[in-house]
Amino acid sequence: MYLRQVDLVLLRQPSYQRGVVNSRFSGGRAVPDVAMDADPQTGMLIGQTQTFPDGTTKYSEYRLGGTSLSSPLMAGVMALADQQAGRHHGFANPALYAQYGTPAYRDTVAPDQPIAVVRNDYLNSVDASDGIKTTLRTFDQTEGLHTTPGYDDVTGVGSPNGQRFLAALAAAAAR
Repeated sequence: MYLRQVDLVLLRQPSYQRGVVNSRFSGGRAVPDVAMDADPQTGMLIGQTQTFPDGTTKYSEYRLGGTSLSSPLMAGVMALADQQAGRHHGFANPALYAQYGTPAYRDTVAPDQPIAVVRNDYLNSVDASDGIKTTLRTFDQTEGLHTTPGYDDVTGVGSPNGQRFLAALAAAAAR
């Protein structure tokens, strides 16, 4: 087996991020750009037909989160923005950052008090025959990533704010 060495190159901060990304994140290209729902607790319920270990085939449902949820949601929002603008936005980052600090985004900040949810999951991912694991999941309680006012390393410039976001991008596309 051969291992290939990969050099990570710090990308320079693009012009559209200047004046938006604060000094805490400066020194190069900062990510993320925007935030969308990625939490499996508030995410999407997916249904599918599955074949189980005992050979039976059943329909089941499960919660989906992460980039498997947020990426298609953002793609859908951008499709709506393209439709409203009457043209494709192409490389949208400059337009996304140009709307920073406007009503086009909701700035996500830390809650006043810790928020948590209790989750019950099958230990074998199929049924309760091997037991259930109960976990308490807290929000915004990680070791290194925290939402803060303005740009942050969790939610970027914020979450698109519905029709206000679409109208702002349509206006930007008209320029």
